[in-house]
Amino acid sequence: MTSSRQHGRPVILLVEEEASERQAIARHLEESGFAVVEAEDSDKALAFLEGRSGVRGIVRGIVTDAHVPGRVEGFELAGLVRRRWPAVAVVMMSGHSDAVSGPVPDGGAFVAKPYILSHLVPALNRLLDRAG
Repeated sequence: MTSSRQHGRPVILLVEEEASERQAIARHLEESGFAVVEAEDSDKALAFLEGRSGVRGIVRGIVTDAHVPGRVEGFELAGLVRRRWPAVAVVMMSGHSDAVSGPVPDGGAFVAKPYILSHLVPALNRLLDRAG
């Protein structure tokens, strides 16, 4: 798991198993004013969220692929985050054109990967404004 925390920037936990995709998305988020913590599976993501430096004050949002390795898949991870930490913005992403693998949690958003560069940041900004 890698982290690029910076003061004053909203921290986003990015969960994506493919290293090249994760790095490209992280770079896009960082260039858009976010700090990014990267995790390649749901187990590492949950360990970070449940850890001392996780949700308590730093993680403002999570972006997760629908299908990630670990004890829970991305859709389950997103639902768990919405239930346990309702102030954390949740964005699901998938290479499919719609959310076919499971429900996007209430209050969350879905972005198809072909549109990630144009839709991810606006979705996060909208959800973060709503989460206040």
